[in-house]
Amino acid sequence: MKLTLRKPTLEDKKSYMEYIEAWGNEFIYPTASSARERTFEELIERIELDEKNMIDPEHRVPATTFILIDENQEIYGSINLRYFLNEDLLKYNGHIGYGIKPNKRKQGYGKLMLSLVLEKAREHHLTKVLITCNDENIASYKTIEACGGVLENKVYKTDGYIRRYWITL
Repeated sequence: MKLTLRKPTLEDKKSYMEYIEAWGNEFIYPTASSARERTFEELIERIELDEKNMIDPEHRVPATTFILIDENQEIYGSINLRYFLNEDLLKYNGHIGYGIKPNKRKQGYGKLMLSLVLEKAREHHLTKVLITCNDENIASYKTIEACGGVLENKVYKTDGYIRRYWITL
C-alpha cells in the first residue's frame, strides 16, 4: 500500500466526505480541514486562500493543508503546515496541526504523516518547527517525540495544559 501526502482537490470530494463522517461527533483536527460548516467546494477554496494568506491576514498566517491518502483514494489523515508563527500560534498551536481518521489511529500513520510534512517544512526553508498537543493526548505526544520533538514546556489554556515541542529540521 502506497500512501501519499498531498493537497486535497475537488476530485477528493467523495473520499473527503467519508473521512469527515468517520469522525462522528468528535472534534476534527486540524480545524482547517473540516467540511462540517461549509460545502466541500467552499472548503477547497478556503484552503487555497489560506495558503495565500487571504483569510484574515491580521490574525492568520499562510498555511497549507495536506491529506494522507492511499492509492484507493481513502484519506487517513489531514495535516496543516503554517509557515510562520504569530503570538497565538507561538504560545498554543505551533506550525503544525494534524488529525488521523479514528479507525486508522495507533497504526503509525500519524508518525508517517508528520514525517512527510516535516519534509515539506524543510522545502520551505524552516529550520525548526513548533508542534503542540493537549497534555492528555498520549498518542499525539508520543508521535511528536518519535519524530524528534523536544518538550520545551507546558502552558495552561482555558481547559487544560498544552505541551509545546520543538523539532529541529
